[in-house]
Amino acid sequence: MRRFSDAFLEKIKSKTDIVDLISSYVTVQRKGRDYWACCPFHKEKTPSFQIRSDHQFYRCYGCGKHGNIFNFLMDYENISFAEAVEKLAKKAGLEIPEFTDDPEAKAKSELAEKIYNINKEAAKFYYRNLFSENGALAREYIAKRGLTSDVINTFGIGCSSDFESLPEYLLKKGYAKQSLIDAGVASVNSAGKLSDFFGNRLIIPIIGGNGKVLGFTGRVLVSNPDFAKYKNTQTTLVFNKRKNLFGINLFKKIRQPSGVRSMILVEGHMDVVSLYQAGIQNVVASMGTSLTVEQCREIKRYADLVYVSFDGDSAGQQATLRGLDLLKNEGLDVKVVCLTDNMDPDDYVRKYGKAGYEVLLDKAMPLIDYKLMKVEEKYNLKKSDEKIKYAKDAKNILNSLDEVEKQIYAEVVESKSGVKAETLIEDRPSENAEKPKPVKISGNNAVSKAEAFVMSSFIYGKNYISADDLPEIRKYLTEKKYIEVFDKFMKGLLGGALPKVSDVFDILGDDPLAAVLADEADKIDAADQKSYYLQCMSILKQDYIGKELRRLTAEFNNETDVEAKEKIRIQIKNLTKAQPK
Repeated sequence: MRRFSDAFLEKIKSKTDIVDLISSYVTVQRKGRDYWACCPFHKEKTPSFQIRSDHQFYRCYGCGKHGNIFNFLMDYENISFAEAVEKLAKKAGLEIPEFTDDPEAKAKSELAEKIYNINKEAAKFYYRNLFSENGALAREYIAKRGLTSDVINTFGIGCSSDFESLPEYLLKKGYAKQSLIDAGVASVNSAGKLSDFFGNRLIIPIIGGNGKVLGFTGRVLVSNPDFAKYKNTQTTLVFNKRKNLFGINLFKKIRQPSGVRSMILVEGHMDVVSLYQAGIQNVVASMGTSLTVEQCREIKRYADLVYVSFDGDSAGQQATLRGLDLLKNEGLDVKVVCLTDNMDPDDYVRKYGKAGYEVLLDKAMPLIDYKLMKVEEKYNLKKSDEKIKYAKDAKNILNSLDEVEKQIYAEVVESKSGVKAETLIEDRPSENAEKPKPVKISGNNAVSKAEAFVMSSFIYGKNYISADDLPEIRKYLTEKKYIEVFDKFMKGLLGGALPKVSDVFDILGDDPLAAVLADEADKIDAADQKSYYLQCMSILKQDYIGKELRRLTAEFNNETDVEAKEKIRIQIKNLTKAQPK
């Protein structure tokens, strides 16, 4: 359910120009009627990110990103729809309305705020507990790790010494049992009683970019086969480990040299704590899980260069390989920090200090060098058959590069394999090559293609669509989402409000069909659009009549009344005559 009324969203859109909004984040350039930029959502050298000022939407022909002002802000800043609306409203000088017509959204917002407050109280409780009589074991562990009081304060490190104290404390504070469960700080044990979810652990709060406590991570203090070594808050209304980065609240506060936006990405929370204490503070962690697209987009908000410093063991190396392309696809410059002796960053910086770790940063390998190195490690290049296997694997990497990178790295692979560089480079047609004009629609998906083009032409208000066509279009549509868009656009037109293409993204949200509607009409050259449209309408009419004939024939065969049967026969006859030749 949407929190804001359509009228309020329209008011924001009327006061926010999409070109002005996007140009405040990236450099845009006008070409003809439209504006273009290098896509902020993936790495490219030639602009393929189009901004349509007349229809107030954007689309990238490289990665497929598309949407209106709300979609852009949500994707670029990795924020929710409500946060995007509030931010744009504030920028437009509009007051946020109260929850008047959406009790579900109001309840959701109130629960989120309650969870934030519970987490804050829990964090205070754990922190105080660390310095109490009950925190002796945790303090002993911290001393062994060499953590200073400053870093303990900075990260708000605390501890849980049992399973009862925290729930009892929060219940006395007036929080309901279910609220503690919703926040993820407590669970119900086998006896049916509330139990501290992080009982008997060292606790580190997970604080978001908004400065609020989202959840916690806990590490066991005493080895126990029944206990996972690390435990994170489970997914709640305010926390999802796939979307969050540990340490991002501190990263936002550091000042890097002018023009530098670099970030070190590690796996674990203690990696962040140890590096930060050593004086390396531009570091965040991926919550110990495989890197996700959502996390990569969050990184993109704050950095241009990412040093990936995952564990040195084989599992860590595999995690590194999986995450590299995700980072690259978000347009980030990626370098890999190669750790030795199966160490993790925490081990390494405690053994070799800040200076030792900075040596690794200086030696960090560019993404392609690292990937080729990992391929090379698989083969014995002293053997001819192994060289062939190496060259084939390396070729797959080469052909994902742009032309300049491909030439340079093909020579590197040639020097190791003996296979000529030109053989390694796969010829592919230029992305800028002129695409052939689709002259005729055919095949099994001809109807869906035709429907998409007709609807795309409709939302753009193409002048080759007459008023007489509109009832026919509505009649021919079979895709329910298209029918929803058509009806809402018609309601706007009849009400005197001229709809825009960007409205499609409000109606369909993230549904891929929204991108189809925004894209389909302009895939055909302007000079050919009218004839293509007529062909599409003919296909849709043929499909409609075919379905009606089958329906009427079935009715005719089942009908026993002579008069009714004759009426159906006449309908069949008329439809048969109306079929496109």
